[in-house]
Amino acid sequence: MRNEIAYLISFLILFTSCNLKKEKIDFLNEGKLSSKTQAIISNIIEYGEITGPFVGELPTKPKQWDNFIEFKKNASEYELLALMEHPNPVVKCYTYDILVKQKNKNSFEILKNNLKDSTTVYTQYGCIGDETRVNDYLINSLFYKYSLRNDSLKKQKKELDSLVIFNENLILNYKNELLEKIEPEEKFYSQLKRLALLGENSAVIALSRFKKKENLPLIIKLLNSKRTEIQTCGLKSVINHPNEVLFSDVRKIHQQELDKKTGFDYIIIKVLYETIVSFKNLESRKLLENSIMKTEDFQRDVHFEKIWKALKNNPDKIYNGIIEKLKFSDYELYNLEYEWNQEQN
Repeated sequence: MRNEIAYLISFLILFTSCNLKKEKIDFLNEGKLSSKTQAIISNIIEYGEITGPFVGELPTKPKQWDNFIEFKKNASEYELLALMEHPNPVVKCYTYDILVKQKNKNSFEILKNNLKDSTTVYTQYGCIGDETRVNDYLINSLFYKYSLRNDSLKKQKKELDSLVIFNENLILNYKNELLEKIEPEEKFYSQLKRLALLGENSAVIALSRFKKKENLPLIIKLLNSKRTEIQTCGLKSVINHPNEVLFSDVRKIHQQELDKKTGFDYIIIKVLYETIVSFKNLESRKLLENSIMKTEDFQRDVHFEKIWKALKNNPDKIYNGIIEKLKFSDYELYNLEYEWNQEQN
């Protein structure tokens, strides 16, 4: 028995060592880096995530920020271009940030060459931790993070949009955002339908803008998913096309969220109430009244805030008196108004 355990441990060590060697071999441009840059890159990889200059509730400067500053001071353009082929997502994203900051003439071409990189990368800014994809991070870096708005950049963004929006081989949130905003022009319909049938949920949202009954089964499928992020796509589709056939499925999701006394999904609750008020009928009013009667404590706070904002965005006389039933104080209403105004900007 001991021999078997020893053999298993030896195998695991060998397997891990092989994997570590493989990760090192994956980066073929290591010979193009100075020893100092190699050491900085090792530190960046060891920390394992992208950070801002301060992290935590009591803001402290993380070691990773020092690593990034050293990287920015020491890496040459030659090294930076070589590092864009590095397999580590944190290294690649930091490298691209520096190239964009330096206004490297190849920034857009580098972005296009990395559009298929949907590797997850973790970020920490202040006390907010998040994750994104490498391709989304690079897009944000070029078009929003550092660069000034100019005609050249606008032209590049237009080209990027055309490359991304109907490309079934790309996985990135930026594409989803484009699909959700696309205008319902007939020339786009067949391409959107193709993507929707391939399982692209954002394409279903885009199709819903056409308000065609033939697409209702696609929306119903999303609403009946067990995953709240997919249900949310279904709800967004209903907002665009609030057909009465869909109301029973919306009611089920409403009950699902009322049944949760903890672990609230703020995104789906927000979209849920925006969906409910889009129907503008007595049945939708009853759902709002049920929320008022059946929620309590912190659950009530969460639901009431989303109801208020939904009615603020989409008022209708059918909902007269609902806001009064929420019984917000003047101070609470002041804060809600402030938050709502901030969200409009």
